[in-house]
Amino acid sequence: MADKKRAAYARRWKYALLPCALLCFMYGLWGSIEVYLGNAGGFRLTYLEAVIPLALSAAAACLILTSLVSLLRKRAFTLTLCLMLALAVCSYVQNLFLNLDLGLLDGEEIDWSQYSSHGVSNLLIWAGILIGVTGGLMMLRKRTRRVVRAVSAVLLAVQVISFGVVSVQHMTSTQEDGREDTYVLMGNQQFDVSAEGNVIVFLLDYFSNDYIDAALKLYPDLLEPLRDFTYYDNYDPCYIGTFPSVVHMLTGNDFDNTVPIDTWFQQSWEGETSRYFYSQLTENGYKFNFFDSNSDYFGIRYADPYVDNLRMLSADDYSVRYDRLIGTMVKLAAYRYAPHVLKEGLAPDSFSFLRMAPLNRDGGELIKCENRHNFYNKLVSQGLQTVKGDGKYFIIEFLKGTHPPYHLTAEGQYDPNATLEQTAAGYMTIVAEYLRQLKALGVYDDATIIITSDHGDKENSMQVMYFIKEAGVHREQMAVSSAPVSHQELLGTILTNIGVETDLPTIYDFASGDVRERTVMRNYIDTRYPYVPKYHSTALGTHTVMYAYTYTGDRRELRKQFRRGPTEILPLTESFN
Repeated sequence: MADKKRAAYARRWKYALLPCALLCFMYGLWGSIEVYLGNAGGFRLTYLEAVIPLALSAAAACLILTSLVSLLRKRAFTLTLCLMLALAVCSYVQNLFLNLDLGLLDGEEIDWSQYSSHGVSNLLIWAGILIGVTGGLMMLRKRTRRVVRAVSAVLLAVQVISFGVVSVQHMTSTQEDGREDTYVLMGNQQFDVSAEGNVIVFLLDYFSNDYIDAALKLYPDLLEPLRDFTYYDNYDPCYIGTFPSVVHMLTGNDFDNTVPIDTWFQQSWEGETSRYFYSQLTENGYKFNFFDSNSDYFGIRYADPYVDNLRMLSADDYSVRYDRLIGTMVKLAAYRYAPHVLKEGLAPDSFSFLRMAPLNRDGGELIKCENRHNFYNKLVSQGLQTVKGDGKYFIIEFLKGTHPPYHLTAEGQYDPNATLEQTAAGYMTIVAEYLRQLKALGVYDDATIIITSDHGDKENSMQVMYFIKEAGVHREQMAVSSAPVSHQELLGTILTNIGVETDLPTIYDFASGDVRERTVMRNYIDTRYPYVPKYHSTALGTHTVMYAYTYTGDRRELRKQFRRGPTEILPLTESFN
């Protein structure tokens, strides 16, 4: 009797293996690797570091699932096989045909309520496929198990072949070669300032000047710590998006849509303006520290001659957290395969990729840069400290700012349910504490301090905030200027404030009431134009064009032009996202 039971179990195991392998391959390996290959530049780990643990976990899951399903008997076993195949078919159809474009996986909030009708129709399609496939298979009676096994084998073979093809393409491309040269911005000096002199730029991501107005309504004392500053309330970022805004800000090189992105990065950092600016910094005794936990947008390898806290990683500098890797990647695969009504709960946050391979500590000193609430907590707990004999410092603190999802209280503490206004106030609280500590150290008066953003809102609130305190300036009340200025003047403004006479444009070249034509540009998905390759990937990118909005006036005129549409459309050669 025991032999018959073992033989029956073995037969069921034989029929269950392929449908179980199909599901585990889709959700545990293929869907995950599709995400990796499409976003290779955002990972600290190589393809093999990703694929081996995923493959092993998918194989283990397959064996466990097959063993459990095989415990079922007769009709329950057959029905389960049919449901598993139906689930695989639904997931396959969802990924190929039913997913909407819900934006980039960068943590930006999605208004899921806009897609409620699609969620209902999507769910009805799933129900139809599940019922149709399961019912149709069950009607085959004695042939059901064989058909399930055969169809599972075909679907599995198709996806295994696709997996093999794209893996070979990636492994033989320059994209995988580039993963061996991973650079990081080290954070061991993030809370150091120079005793000899400082230029400090707070770059708060996604922070529109409209957000200042919104926060002031709830927190009227928000700008009280900035009484020594001048607020430029008509400030243009030139570009919407951390890419290409930050590289443009730091090199003065306009984005070139006609060349690959890596070529533009190299041209920017090796260009005449960049070499001139950083040589002037060096000649005037400044070292440049740039603090951010992410640097993919930065063209970072080409910035190596200029950024002092830049380091190329070795395998000893980071550790792959395989539990996080497997959990995150399976969740990302499920985000693609699941019906629309489940996607909100599966949507990734913007730091998922980095948490899979956290940086180690280097000789007891923290490598990782802080750019959210932990920055504030460390600032309060350990405080700023002055460094002597290391020259003057040009510091950029790139903090998350009001980039969705919002995450700070007005007191600077983490709250996943925070509002835009609270997060805006929270980052100004962080800045105020930093300024307070500069004063306590006696290095505030001689410092030039700029508080701005790389870009504003992608829609109506495109302009950014910009505050500046020049060295030696003291006021009883913050000054306000409506001069039509932009990030085009950032480098010249910094040089002017360290005493360099320069031909580069500065904010001081313009005054309130001046008439000036400016252009702000944004990457966009325009399906009238062909899709182009994605940066650091063998996949196609998301964006196809760059929209340019040329306007004369202030933020209200820019909004009007945005609603009218772009004044120029520039087709991309390569998409960053």
